[in-house]
Amino acid sequence: MALALALAAVAGAARAEGFGDAHASIVYDDNLTRAQRQPDIRADTAATAAASGGWYFAVSGADGVSLVVDASTEAYARFHGLDSLAVGAGATWRHKFGTGLDVPWASLGLDVAHGAWRDDIRDGNRIDATLEFGRRFTATLDASFGVGYDRRTADHDVPVVPGISGAVFALSGKSAFVRAACDLTPSLQLGARFGVRRGDVVSTTRINLPIFEASDAIAADPAFGSDFFAYRLPGTTSTATVNLSRALSDRASLNLTYA
Repeated sequence: MALALALAAVAGAARAEGFGDAHASIVYDDNLTRAQRQPDIRADTAATAAASGGWYFAVSGADGVSLVVDASTEAYARFHGLDSLAVGAGATWRHKFGTGLDVPWASLGLDVAHGAWRDDIRDGNRIDATLEFGRRFTATLDASFGVGYDRRTADHDVPVVPGISGAVFALSGKSAFVRAACDLTPSLQLGARFGVRRGDVVSTTRINLPIFEASDAIAADPAFGSDFFAYRLPGTTSTATVNLSRALSDRASLNLTYA
């Protein structure tokens, strides 16, 4: 689970087609290793920052296309090997099935990024594709559902067991999700999201023969210590997230997220 306190600031558009966004946050994760056994579980707090900018094109009265470039960074208080920097770009097409605020809509998005970590076992590229359908039901309530596909490559393949890949963070998966947001007041919004993903998952543990025998990739994970190893398995991940957002002005908000 993660607890994040984020301060987001939305930059005003200099032109009708331009937009920008920046945010900084403090994130606490109580199981960074995604480990099963208590002795292998490690927690830490990180400071994060991200910025993005792009252009919106109104292709027609019902269709719009957004192009975005972004960058983000994370710095951990304890496990500095997880410190990272990522840069990426994305494109989203959105279609409204009619006119007005309460008509259904659909969107198709594609994002690509490259990430670099201080301990380079995690370095690689990431591709995310999402198809989403949604609608605003009332002036204060909107919801959507969608499906996604993610794929991640690994720049480094350093096996520790003969015959087993060391590219632990070469991953792929398929997911489905539902989300909703409700405006409690003109300046306070409550949001929730639930998602299920099936695909490759990575955990880190000390030497554990039964786990390693079932893994399809194993590599040393020095971010947590010289005796820790990351391993990859197929699995199902369920994630529930609740977010409370308070508007501080027309261009800034304070957000509290629990996942």
